Amino acid sequence: MRIPLAAVILAALASAPALPAHAGPAPAATGTIKGTVVFDGPAPERTPVKRDSDPYCAKTEMLSDDIVVTGGKLADVLVRVKNGSLHAPVAAPPAAPPPAEIDQKDCRYVPRVLGVVVGQKLAIHNADQTFHNVHGEIDGKLVWNRPAGPGDPTLTLDGSAHAGDVIDVKCDVHNWMHTYAVVQDHTAFAVTGTDGAFEIKGLPPGSYTLEAWHPVLGTRTLTVQVGKGAKATATAKFSFKPAK
Repeated sequence: MRIPLAAVILAALASAPALPAHAGPAPAATGTIKGTVVFDGPAPERTPVKRDSDPYCAKTEMLSDDIVVTGGKLADVLVRVKNGSLHAPVAAPPAAPPPAEIDQKDCRYVPRVLGVVVGQKLAIHNADQTFHNVHGEIDGKLVWNRPAGPGDPTLTLDGSAHAGDVIDVKCDVHNWMHTYAVVQDHTAFAVTGTDGAFEIKGLPPGSYTLEAWHPVLGTRTLTVQVGKGAKATATAKFSFKPAK
């Protein structure tokens, strides 16, 4: 007996597994976390740095920049969404990000703290008329040590760093010179200036663990909720106390 083709098709459809319901579009990544990093207590005194080992450096006076507090606000703090908690395409870094720029100017590194993503190189330029060297370490292990003389081409260096690493860059010729490149697996981070402010954009609704990292004072953590509509902007405040 021949079975009609239509009956065969209906039987196959009846026995096939049910398809999952359409999940709909992903939540819009329009959320923002903004806030301030404050210093709890009297601001530490910024003492003059002894720079007379190099006559060129001695021409410019400089105060210590270990802890910079202005009006109770703390500078040089990297604030980020915790590594490993964001996934593409939200805050995904570009496949080949341009190098992050660092200047050697007036015998100091500028900026003192910067954020980079995995795979991003550092472009380090000597704007001074004196000799520096660029000595990078991760957890005390040498990454590179390169000379940087006056007028030399910009050094473009690969840290081969992983998310969570901090590349400590220093100058062995001038021991007060330090900068710190903090590595993320996403682009949801910001570094505070003298106003202590930060802002992280492009987040979908959800709960986020924020980390605030300072090279001397350590790390602070808090949880922030980003909502929808009027609640898409969340506020956060970190407080650091003097180092013991």
